[in-house]
Amino acid sequence: MINLFRYWRILAMATALLVAALMGACAQAPQAPVPVTGLSEVTIDAADFSYAAPETLNAGWVRVKMTNVGKEPHHVQFMRLNDGVTLPQFQEALKQGEGPALALVQLTGGVGAVDPSSAANAIINLPAGNYVIACFVTSGDGVPHLAKGMIKPLTVTAATGATANEPTATTTVRLKDFAIDMPDTLAAGNTVIKVINDGPEFHEWNIFRLTEGKTTQDIFAWFGNPAGPPPFSAIGGLNGLSTNFVGYAELDLKPGAYLAICNIPSGANQGKSHSELGMIKEFTVK
Repeated sequence: MINLFRYWRILAMATALLVAALMGACAQAPQAPVPVTGLSEVTIDAADFSYAAPETLNAGWVRVKMTNVGKEPHHVQFMRLNDGVTLPQFQEALKQGEGPALALVQLTGGVGAVDPSSAANAIINLPAGNYVIACFVTSGDGVPHLAKGMIKPLTVTAATGATANEPTATTTVRLKDFAIDMPDTLAAGNTVIKVINDGPEFHEWNIFRLTEGKTTQDIFAWFGNPAGPPPFSAIGGLNGLSTNFVGYAELDLKPGAYLAICNIPSGANQGKSHSELGMIKEFTVK
């Protein structure tokens, strides 16, 4: 989710190889979520390089439905500006690097990266305040999408009246420094995954579905030499959470081999990504 992620740059480069085929494909309809009722919903279209999204939302639990209508991978990260912090201050801090910028916000989740012409859902809890949504994926030219315009302010207002209850999950995932605690096997079909950041660093839970016949070793070999299409599909998940924050990923899981990964750089380990420090989890869907 951070612009220093070499992984996202490599993924975007490979995606360019698939553009010709994707141009003729219609965008998939957003996956049908497991019924979680009583939630407000926000629909976001992620393009190259902008968001079509509302300017205001009500506080509380909200379902975020993101469709990637662009030609590069995209995600949406929700960040609540700390009290007293302005958007210009946050943008100025971004010029200094991800550390100074993230010190000014709380990460409240969002939809993990999805491939072009794909969609995914997440359920996140938004306290009232001033927010920024942004895409930190980096294009093949080395420029992060937010620097190309993929950053948008929004306001979350205090809710009036009754608010939705926290969803009920099928499975719980716990993110730690530095491991992903989750089952080895998940059931195929529509599911709701609760994701908890036990921190203390920021963490994310992004999901790849391996191409049939490919392995995790193929993924990392491809990272080292991104020739040809990637051996996986990016299908969403839950974007970055601050410590003790909780979110939910709504997924329609097909049978196969998967990889869960956190690629946020570590603040205490010389900038190594969390995946380098052990935040990778292989799992199977049956």
